[in-house]
Amino acid sequence: MNNQLDRIRRKLVLAAQADSEYRVFGAKSHRYRINEPLSSVELRRFEQTHGIVLPEAYAAFLTEIGNGGAGPYYGIHPLGTKQSIELDRINQPATLRPKTSPDIAGGGTHAPDPDPDTMSDEEYDEWVARQVQGLLNIGEQGCSYETMLVITGEYRGKVVYLDLDSHRSFFTYEANFLDWYERWLDETIAGYDDSWFGMRRGGDDRLLMDLYAAATEEAVRLEALEGMLKLPEITEETALFLEKLCRESSGEAARRALQVLAKTRFGRAEPLIRQKLNGTDAEGRLLALQFIKWYMPPGERCFTEDIIRLLPQETNAEAFRFMTYVLDDAGMDVLPWMLPFFRHPDKAFRVQAVHRAGKSTRKAEHLSDFMTALEDPEVRVQLIAVQALSDVPDPALLESYERLLRQHRTDRDYVRSNVRRRLEEFGFATMEEMERKVPASLLQVRGMLRTILDPYLRGRGR
Repeated sequence: MNNQLDRIRRKLVLAAQADSEYRVFGAKSHRYRINEPLSSVELRRFEQTHGIVLPEAYAAFLTEIGNGGAGPYYGIHPLGTKQSIELDRINQPATLRPKTSPDIAGGGTHAPDPDPDTMSDEEYDEWVARQVQGLLNIGEQGCSYETMLVITGEYRGKVVYLDLDSHRSFFTYEANFLDWYERWLDETIAGYDDSWFGMRRGGDDRLLMDLYAAATEEAVRLEALEGMLKLPEITEETALFLEKLCRESSGEAARRALQVLAKTRFGRAEPLIRQKLNGTDAEGRLLALQFIKWYMPPGERCFTEDIIRLLPQETNAEAFRFMTYVLDDAGMDVLPWMLPFFRHPDKAFRVQAVHRAGKSTRKAEHLSDFMTALEDPEVRVQLIAVQALSDVPDPALLESYERLLRQHRTDRDYVRSNVRRRLEEFGFATMEEMERKVPASLLQVRGMLRTILDPYLRGRGR
């Protein structure tokens, strides 16, 4: 343990140097600063007060490194302060259990959620208290997510992530606090992806390949592949391994292998992604589109021709959505390909098509198509169409706006407030100008324009 503590002291300095701009999640809060160590007297006093003995690795950190400060997420709490969980049941047996052995797979489960209809407030409070007993709150991750340390029971010393809202938990893979903490330092120094640190297997790609090869459990093999997603790069040996896995395996293993390859070596993944994109399997096509959107280097347009060709025959709304994302990222004006989808039988297609077409600089040339969308039977499509027509103050739209205002007497669906924004863009300077240019039959439009113009006129003293 002394050797590990020495390594941690050195790595704290290296981590601060590697992340000098505090880009790692939570680093702006702790800035890699460590509090003064806790004295052994203060440590024993805390333990005696609560009738516990703190896990050895955690106690060593407090007394040899520091009483809180820099650490994963928003850092490590000083002992006995900042805890979101009361300490009155910390000496009771911890009830949380991982879904399998933590050495096999992460995650955690506990008693089924209580039925509020069958429990009193007191019974529910007792149920919640049992879920957190035997745990010490050592850090926070944001929102309702907390970092906990198991103090009692079979899994004493393990770091656990806990969502206080859903009471779902995740047992981290490391054996104890110091291993978990040192892993965070290692990954910070190496520039690994820091999002949701600890929820993927640790180690570089070579270690994870070895884990995959040695594993007898499918869950562990999948975790080994998932763990590679945190890496900024992989070796050539790993790239060949992943390519082989994509070609010779199927199911989740092949999916994860392709995702890692797409993230770290997109050029190597391109032919495999193209195969899925042009295949007959709808799930495979969606997967290909997602990987293109998430991992294709900025400025690349190598899939645009394929997507434009596939677009008219797409039947999956989610795949269609990703197609529009990729074309948009390529800097293409997608309006010509979106117009046929304004009349698609699936509302999700119409919403996405109108939204994307609304980003075009040529939308004023296709007013009749947008006017069709304004009269769509689905309110969501109407709303998106009104929003899409920003900066198009064409008088031909006023009759459509009149119909919408008559249909939507309240702003429950936000149609009225968005129509108001469009009418403001007409820029009438006086009431006389508005009454001259807006037909008298458009009573609702005129009424809304008056409310827009009145404050302006009052400000000019008229």
